[in-house]
Amino acid sequence: MEMPGLSGRILKGERGWVIFMAADRDVLIPMHHHGAQWGMILDGEMQLTIGDETKTYRRGEAHYIPAGVDHEALLRAGWRGMYVFARSAERETNAGGG
Repeated sequence: MEMPGLSGRILKGERGWVIFMAADRDVLIPMHHHGAQWGMILDGEMQLTIGDETKTYRRGEAHYIPAGVDHEALLRAGWRGMYVFARSAERETNAGGG
């Protein structure tokens, strides 16, 4: 899924993915769900809603999203993040392979 203002690099492995992402402007990633995900804010800030709870995360803060839990994020301009995703057959099918 391409989103204007958001760029990234993916490292794919047998057990999952590591993704480095950057936002050069405010970007809203709409509500969605997938396999388990762990994230670390490398710079800037974002508002993350996991289920019914919304929290602002800043540089150095981490979060975990369990598999199947709905979430959305508002990435602020200048935000940088690193994410580790558990391997998910659903995600690989949607992304075109693994």
